[in-house]
Amino acid sequence: MSWKFWKRDSNPMDPQELLARGHAQAGGFPGPPRPQDSLPVGSFGMTVEDVFSITGRGTVVTGRVQAGTVSVGEQVLLSRAGQPLQQVEVTGVEMFRKIVKTAKAGDNVGLLLRGVDRDQVIKGDVLSK
Repeated sequence: MSWKFWKRDSNPMDPQELLARGHAQAGGFPGPPRPQDSLPVGSFGMTVEDVFSITGRGTVVTGRVQAGTVSVGEQVLLSRAGQPLQQVEVTGVEMFRKIVKTAKAGDNVGLLLRGVDRDQVIKGDVLSK
């Protein structure tokens, strides 16, 4: 019986080897380009996934922030199919049942909006700065 089975052959897809090769290169792994890197600083984009109405508070839209940041008190533009509909104010930002002041790219958030009714917003609309 041979002890050959204990010898490990080189696997080109071995995670440890891939990591070693990647870190040996200058800069490590650059990764794919991110949307927030291609937009001007401060720009914001979010596609509406759902819309709710909270009695006494206003309209809440939910979705994932695709690029940039948004903070409480900022004005954002509501657009549909590339056509601007109206300017609205963000009066609240909530993330996983926690109230936050700012949402950044990649966050799943609910935005409380002033100046828009629930029936004026539909899934697929875009909020941007």
